[in-house]
Amino acid sequence: MKYFTLKEANSILPQIKLLVDEIREKREKLYRVIEVYEEEVEGQNDELEIMFLKTQINETNEEINELIEIIESFGTFVKGIDPFLVDFPAVHNGEEIYLCWQEGESSIQYWHRVSEGYAGRKHVSLLNEDSGTKDKTGI
Repeated sequence: MKYFTLKEANSILPQIKLLVDEIREKREKLYRVIEVYEEEVEGQNDELEIMFLKTQINETNEEINELIEIIESFGTFVKGIDPFLVDFPAVHNGEEIYLCWQEGESSIQYWHRVSEGYAGRKHVSLLNEDSGTKDKTGI
């Protein structure tokens, strides 16, 4: 497993943000198509239209999954898509942690223990308080 310093994680964040922007567009398209699909199914409308919409849903979902695979190929973990969450494995004081970025944040500002998940997010400044030495978080 690759471990990131905070600096390394922030340095690849612009590339990840571009991919997330593309996912956001596809996610919005997916939601719109699902809404139309559900209306068509409820109204028991044109079977051909329903099949077409189902194909669009599957194709858009595949495109999103391909983009997620690209993001994860950096060595990160995608933890959610709405909002989009990416964890960067790191080590602090000998403990594996995740540097955590959420869609809309300008940089990586939070971290959490592997066992805590998103609900346990803490500001990266707290990593400085835990240790007087730099480690794989790069702080």
